[in-house]
Amino acid sequence: MEDFTMEPESQDVIQWFFSDVTRTITLQPGDVLLEQHETNRRIYYVKRGRLLGFLPDDEIDDPVFQAKEGEFAGVYSFFSSDHKSYSQVVSSEASEVCYFEGDPFVIEGERGRAFQHFLFKMVVEELRSRQQFARHMARERRKSLNNLIRNEKMALLGQMSAGLAHELNNAVGAISSNLDRIRTRIEFYFQQSSSELFRLFRNGIEEGPTVATKDARANRSAYEKLKNVDRLTARQLASTGISPGEVQRLQREQVNLRDAINHWETGALLHDMHVAADHATHVVKSVRQLGVANQGWSKEVDVGQTISQSLAVLAGLVKQVEVRMECPEELPRIQASHGELMQVWINVIKNAIESLLMNGTKDPTVTISCRELGDLLMIGIHDNGPGIPKKIQDQIFLPSFTTKVGGLSFGLGLGLTIVQRIVEEHRGNITLMSQPGSTLFEIELPIVAGEMDND
Repeated sequence: MEDFTMEPESQDVIQWFFSDVTRTITLQPGDVLLEQHETNRRIYYVKRGRLLGFLPDDEIDDPVFQAKEGEFAGVYSFFSSDHKSYSQVVSSEASEVCYFEGDPFVIEGERGRAFQHFLFKMVVEELRSRQQFARHMARERRKSLNNLIRNEKMALLGQMSAGLAHELNNAVGAISSNLDRIRTRIEFYFQQSSSELFRLFRNGIEEGPTVATKDARANRSAYEKLKNVDRLTARQLASTGISPGEVQRLQREQVNLRDAINHWETGALLHDMHVAADHATHVVKSVRQLGVANQGWSKEVDVGQTISQSLAVLAGLVKQVEVRMECPEELPRIQASHGELMQVWINVIKNAIESLLMNGTKDPTVTISCRELGDLLMIGIHDNGPGIPKKIQDQIFLPSFTTKVGGLSFGLGLGLTIVQRIVEEHRGNITLMSQPGSTLFEIELPIVAGEMDND
C-alpha cells in the first residue's frame, strides 16, 4: 500500500477523499474501530498508528490482518454484498484514521475516474498485503510451536536427568569417599620409605603429570645419556617431571630409580583420580541442571589450570594424538565455575580427538590457544580432522542431535548442548568454524576486572 500511495495520482485521491477533519477518528491503544459482523460502509485510511484485525469467535488470538500508516481497513466489508465486517478491528497503538463513506461509483468527472482507478489498485494491494501478513503469521506460529516443543523436550529431559543425576551422585560420592581413605592409607605406608621417595610421592599427588610431550621427548634423550639408565627407565622417567639433574642426585644417594618412578606414579594416579572424581561431581550437577538456568556462583578461576586438569582427565586419549598448548603461562583470572569450565574443555577436546582417531587423520593434532582480546579471554580448540559438514553446523548444539557422514559421527548428543549452556551462563559465546582438514571451536569469556564477588 505504501508504494502506490506515493504516486501523484494516489496522493491526490488521499487529499480529495481521506483528509476531511470531520471524518477523522482518533483511537487509543485497545480502542475498537469495527466489531466483528458489524455493518460497515466506510473505507478507513490509517494516517498514523496501526490497526489489527482479530476473530473473537475463533480460539486463535493471533491477528488475521494489519493496517499500518498509509494503508487501509474496512475494505472487505465495504465492497461485500452484506457489508458485514468479518473481523474485529482494534487499534494496537495511538492511531488516527480518516474515512470515506458513500458510493464511489457515482462520483463523476476526473476525480471520480481517478478514485475508481485508485480503488481497483487498492483492492489488489489489499490482497497482496494480506497474503504477506498471513505468511508472516504462519511463520511466527510455526516458530512458536517449535519453541514450545523444544521447551517441553527440555522439561522432560530435565526430569529424566534429575533422576539419573541422583543415582550417579551416590556412586560418585562413594568413589570420592573411598579414594580419600585409600590416599590416607597409602600415605601412611609410604611414610615408612625414605624421605626422598616420600617427597616424590607427594609431588605426584600435588602436581600430577604436567610434563608437555615436547619436554618429555627432550628429557628422555637426556636420561638415556645417564649411566645405568636403560631405555625403558628413561621412557618412564620422561613423564614424571623429575629433571635429569635430580635423577643424577638420586643415583648418587643410591635411591632406586624404579622405586622413585613407582612412588611418583602412585601419587600422580591419586592426583588424576581426585581430578576425575571432582569433575564427575560437576558433571552430575550439570546433568541435574540441564534445561534450568543457574547463575548462583561466583569464583576466581585460573583458566590455564582448568585446561591442564581437563587434559589429565583425558590422559588416555591425549597420548594418542599430539596436543599443542599455545597459552601464556599467566592468564587473567575470570569469574567462573572451575568444574563447569572443565566440562567445556573436556567435551570439546574429547570430541576433537575422537574425530581424529575415527577418521584416521595423518599426524593428528589438537591445538589449544589462549589470548586476551580487550576485555575477553579467547580460548580456541583446533583440530586437523575431517571437519564438520556445513549443512549440520547450525544444528550441532541442539540436544541429542547426531548424524553420520562418511562413516563418522557428528552431533555428539548432549555434550555440546551442555557446553553451550555453560558458556552462555558465563556470559560468554562459543562459535564453530569448520571445513575439511580444520575445525575450530572458539570460546570467548569475559575477563573479570577488580575485586571478585564472594557469593
